Amino acid sequence: MNRLFILLLFFLSTPIAAQISVGYYPIQSELSFSTNSERLFWGDLRLATNTFFGNITTEPILLVNIRRDEMVNYYGGLGMNFNFFNAASDISIVNAYSFHFGSRIKPIKKINNLQLIFEISPYVNTEFDGGLLRTRLGVAYQFKKKKRP
Repeated sequence: MNRLFILLLFFLSTPIAAQISVGYYPIQSELSFSTNSERLFWGDLRLATNTFFGNITTEPILLVNIRRDEMVNYYGGLGMNFNFFNAASDISIVNAYSFHFGSRIKPIKKINNLQLIFEISPYVNTEFDGGLLRTRLGVAYQFKKKKRP
Protein backbone atom coordinates (compact mmCIF):
# COMPACT_ATOMS: atom_id res chain seq x y z
CA MET A 1 0.00 0.00 0.00
CA ASN A 2 2.98 2.31 0.58
CA ARG A 3 3.94 1.91 -3.08
CA LEU A 4 0.47 2.99 -4.15
CA PHE A 5 0.73 6.07 -1.96
CA ILE A 6 4.11 6.98 -3.48
CA LEU A 7 2.77 6.58 -7.03
CA LEU A 8 -0.31 8.67 -6.27
CA LEU A 9 1.86 11.33 -4.63
CA PHE A 10 4.02 11.45 -7.78
CA PHE A 11 1.01 11.94 -10.04
CA LEU A 12 -0.50 14.60 -7.79
CA SER A 13 2.75 16.53 -7.37
CA THR A 14 3.73 16.57 -11.05
CA PRO A 15 2.92 20.00 -12.52
CA ILE A 16 0.54 19.30 -15.38
CA ALA A 17 -0.41 22.85 -16.43
CA ALA A 18 -2.46 21.60 -19.39
CA GLN A 19 0.49 19.53 -20.58
CA ILE A 20 -1.15 16.13 -20.57
CA SER A 21 -1.12 13.36 -23.12
CA VAL A 22 -4.09 11.15 -23.92
CA GLY A 23 -3.44 7.89 -25.71
CA TYR A 24 -5.17 4.72 -26.78
CA TYR A 25 -3.84 1.23 -27.39
CA PRO A 26 -6.55 -0.35 -29.59
CA ILE A 27 -5.27 -3.95 -29.55
CA GLN A 28 -5.12 -4.03 -25.73
CA SER A 29 -8.15 -1.73 -25.30
CA GLU A 30 -6.27 0.54 -22.91
CA LEU A 31 -6.72 4.25 -22.37
CA SER A 32 -3.65 6.20 -21.29
CA PHE A 33 -3.29 9.53 -19.47
CA SER A 34 0.26 10.87 -19.18
CA THR A 35 1.97 13.88 -17.78
CA ASN A 36 4.17 15.79 -20.24
CA SER A 37 6.03 13.05 -22.11
CA GLU A 38 8.60 15.60 -23.32
CA ARG A 39 10.06 16.02 -19.82
CA LEU A 40 12.91 13.89 -18.51
CA PHE A 41 10.67 12.20 -15.88
CA TRP A 42 6.97 11.66 -16.48
CA GLY A 43 4.09 9.48 -15.42
CA ASP A 44 1.48 7.43 -17.22
CA LEU A 45 -1.79 5.96 -15.97
CA ARG A 46 -3.39 3.20 -18.05
CA LEU A 47 -6.93 1.93 -17.68
CA ALA A 48 -8.36 -1.24 -19.19
CA THR A 49 -11.52 -0.33 -21.12
CA ASN A 50 -12.84 -3.55 -22.65
CA THR A 51 -13.32 -5.81 -19.66
CA PHE A 52 -15.79 -6.96 -17.00
CA PHE A 53 -16.22 -4.52 -14.10
CA GLY A 54 -14.69 -6.98 -11.64
CA ASN A 55 -11.55 -7.24 -13.79
CA ILE A 56 -10.80 -3.57 -14.52
CA THR A 57 -7.11 -2.95 -14.09
CA THR A 58 -5.23 0.27 -13.51
CA GLU A 59 -1.53 0.61 -14.18
CA PRO A 60 0.39 3.67 -12.95
CA ILE A 61 3.86 3.88 -14.49
CA LEU A 62 6.89 6.05 -13.71
CA LEU A 63 8.94 6.74 -16.84
CA VAL A 64 12.20 8.42 -17.82
CA ASN A 65 13.13 9.60 -21.29
CA ILE A 66 16.41 7.93 -22.22
CA ARG A 67 16.81 9.91 -25.43
CA ARG A 68 14.74 12.85 -26.65
CA ASP A 69 14.78 13.99 -30.25
CA GLU A 70 12.69 16.25 -32.43
CA MET A 71 11.00 13.25 -34.09
CA VAL A 72 11.18 10.47 -31.46
CA ASN A 73 11.57 9.94 -27.71
CA TYR A 74 12.89 6.66 -26.27
CA TYR A 75 11.88 5.84 -22.71
CA GLY A 76 11.92 3.22 -20.00
CA GLY A 77 10.18 2.80 -16.67
CA LEU A 78 8.51 0.76 -13.97
CA GLY A 79 4.86 0.23 -13.16
CA MET A 80 2.40 -1.71 -11.02
CA ASN A 81 -0.85 -3.28 -12.14
CA PHE A 82 -3.80 -2.92 -9.75
CA ASN A 83 -7.33 -4.27 -9.61
CA PHE A 84 -9.17 -2.39 -6.89
CA PHE A 85 -12.15 -4.77 -7.13
CA ASN A 86 -9.94 -7.52 -5.65
CA ALA A 87 -10.32 -5.91 -2.23
CA ALA A 88 -13.98 -7.00 -2.14
CA SER A 89 -12.82 -10.64 -2.35
CA ASP A 90 -10.00 -10.28 0.19
CA ILE A 91 -7.40 -10.60 -2.57
CA SER A 92 -4.40 -8.29 -2.91
CA ILE A 93 -5.16 -5.34 -5.18
CA VAL A 94 -1.65 -5.57 -6.67
CA ASN A 95 -1.70 -7.96 -9.65
CA ALA A 96 1.79 -7.56 -11.05
CA TYR A 97 4.85 -5.42 -11.72
CA SER A 98 5.76 -4.15 -15.15
CA PHE A 99 8.81 -2.83 -16.95
CA HIS A 100 8.39 -0.56 -19.96
CA PHE A 101 10.70 0.16 -22.88
CA GLY A 102 9.30 2.16 -25.76
CA SER A 103 9.30 5.02 -28.17
CA ARG A 104 6.97 7.89 -28.94
CA ILE A 105 7.37 8.72 -32.61
CA LYS A 106 6.23 12.10 -33.95
CA PRO A 107 5.66 11.22 -37.63
CA ILE A 108 4.36 14.60 -38.82
CA LYS A 109 6.76 17.47 -38.13
CA LYS A 110 4.05 20.16 -38.28
CA ILE A 111 1.84 18.19 -35.90
CA ASN A 112 4.42 16.92 -33.42
CA ASN A 113 1.70 16.68 -30.75
CA LEU A 114 0.49 13.52 -32.52
CA GLN A 115 2.56 10.53 -31.44
CA LEU A 116 2.72 6.88 -32.43
CA ILE A 117 3.67 4.64 -29.52
CA PHE A 118 5.51 1.34 -29.68
CA GLU A 119 6.33 -0.41 -26.42
CA ILE A 120 7.71 -3.70 -25.11
CA SER A 121 6.62 -4.40 -21.56
CA PRO A 122 7.64 -7.45 -19.52
CA TYR A 123 4.99 -8.13 -16.87
CA VAL A 124 5.58 -10.38 -13.83
CA ASN A 125 3.12 -11.44 -11.15
CA THR A 126 3.66 -10.54 -7.50
CA GLU A 127 5.10 -13.99 -6.71
CA PHE A 128 7.66 -13.63 -9.55
CA ASP A 129 6.79 -17.13 -10.80
CA GLY A 130 4.96 -16.17 -13.99
CA GLY A 131 4.50 -13.36 -16.43
CA LEU A 132 4.03 -12.09 -19.95
CA LEU A 133 6.03 -10.25 -22.55
CA ARG A 134 3.58 -7.61 -23.74
CA THR A 135 3.91 -5.45 -26.83
CA ARG A 136 1.84 -2.38 -27.43
CA LEU A 137 1.09 -0.21 -30.41
CA GLY A 138 -0.88 2.97 -29.83
CA VAL A 139 -1.48 6.58 -30.66
CA ALA A 140 -1.34 9.62 -28.37
CA TYR A 141 -1.91 13.34 -28.51
CA GLN A 142 0.25 15.59 -26.32
CA PHE A 143 -1.63 18.71 -25.27
CA LYS A 144 0.80 21.59 -24.84
CA LYS A 145 0.56 24.85 -22.99
CA LYS A 146 -0.19 27.63 -25.47
CA LYS A 147 2.49 30.26 -25.75
CA ARG A 148 1.36 33.75 -24.95
CA PRO A 149 2.19 36.46 -27.50
